[in-house]
Amino acid sequence: MDINQLTVTGKVMQLTNTGNSNGTKMALGTIGVYRGKNKETDQPEFDNLPFVAYGAVSEYIKQDTKMMLSGKINTYIRQDGSQYGQRVVQMQVLVAYPIATPDKQSIKEHQSTGLDMDSIDKAVDQINVSDNDLPF
Repeated sequence: MDINQLTVTGKVMQLTNTGNSNGTKMALGTIGVYRGKNKETDQPEFDNLPFVAYGAVSEYIKQDTKMMLSGKINTYIRQDGSQYGQRVVQMQVLVAYPIATPDKQSIKEHQSTGLDMDSIDKAVDQINVSDNDLPF
């Protein structure tokens, strides 16, 4: 079991596709991860997490696309001329999946909760519980 594991969803921003000195393909960028709404302004807030991806994974990451990125946290010290350097924290992406966003008009929302009732109905229809599954 790996303790250093991270999965985030958000919109990919500032993507740069390049290669390193060994000729390996790389993608450098940030992903905007939803933090919640600001209590004072009621506006959504995002954390921009820097990431790096190597090899084939880098080819799946697309600019301005909602994605799920999974990987690990890397830290290193960048020498910037100061006595101690600058600590850099970034995500090393090992897996990348685009997230399909449904058309808002095709979603049947519950009147008071705003939940997607079609998806909930489909999920409930797939649940089968027998007497053997019950703990009593």
